[in-house]
Amino acid sequence: MVKKIFINIILLTMLVAILSGCGGAEQTSDKEPEIPKKNQNDIELSIPPVLQNSEGEVLKSDKDALEDVQNFINKQNTTKQGEVGLSIVEFVKLVESDAPTKYAFMAALVNRSDQEGSDIEMKFTITNKATNVKIYDGDKITLSEEQFGFLKPNHAIPFKITIPDTENITPEMTVQDYDFEWEITNSKMKE
Repeated sequence: MVKKIFINIILLTMLVAILSGCGGAEQTSDKEPEIPKKNQNDIELSIPPVLQNSEGEVLKSDKDALEDVQNFINKQNTTKQGEVGLSIVEFVKLVESDAPTKYAFMAALVNRSDQEGSDIEMKFTITNKATNVKIYDGDKITLSEEQFGFLKPNHAIPFKITIPDTENITPEMTVQDYDFEWEITNSKMKE
């Protein structure tokens, strides 16, 4: 009887080993594993040194805004292939205590061209739609290579445009309350 139980245990063990081997690594499937793929049209956000701490990490105060920029440029940006465009995403509160203003526009220069560039100088005119007051009128901003790095193809460089305190930004206001005119006036672009 003991011998019969012992043989049953061995047979059961062998059966379990055989059955478990059937569902193992040698089993093939027509279905490929689902690996999230990055959309080829997605723009990668290049975080410039000016928005990083000394260890190269994104400044805590800008982390959420940069996530919003990344989402915006890949879902709502209208820059056409072959062009460099501008996205004004949202207001951000400035945390520097000695800042002359409390708010800025969080923007991104989006490169859908096949050129890369640096030291990009832009001319802005920004008008408050409600008051028709130009808060910037042909003013220039330069995204220097030292502070912002290179604008590579299919990349975007986020940056801030300070808003004068005279604008009295309120929680109800959005960037859609402003008209933006801009152009690149100078840059070091290379193919």
